[in-house]
Amino acid sequence: MGLSLNIDMSSTAFIEALPVIDFVAQILGKDVMSRPLSDANRIKIKKALRGVKVEVTHRENVRRKYRISGVTAQPTHELIFPIDDQMNMKSVVEYFKEMYGFTIQQSHLPCLMVGNQKKANYLPMEPARLLRVRDTQRG
Repeated sequence: MGLSLNIDMSSTAFIEALPVIDFVAQILGKDVMSRPLSDANRIKIKKALRGVKVEVTHRENVRRKYRISGVTAQPTHELIFPIDDQMNMKSVVEYFKEMYGFTIQQSHLPCLMVGNQKKANYLPMEPARLLRVRDTQRG
């Protein structure tokens, strides 16, 4: 029996919590406020964020936490979803404005897909704050 090395990946280095948009800008090494992400950059972000926990900041005293399962292929301003059993549709932008009084400024960015994968829950990047982020600079 030889020696073996076990590495616990769950204890890898993490950096401080920060807004998702700031993290996306760090990963891509550029300003993400001015134009939509390319497919290649969206996939890069999806890989970096999958499994990471976020906390919403758009609800005054309510702090909900979610695990990111993916990133939408469409920008936020194109996303719509059914709001009832009659399949009445509403855009994510309208929903956040009406429900929370939160105006999404960066609607050209994709939404985070959070929660249960069977029922899509779209969370814009703006009101989301990463709770812990893997340090991607150290490998």
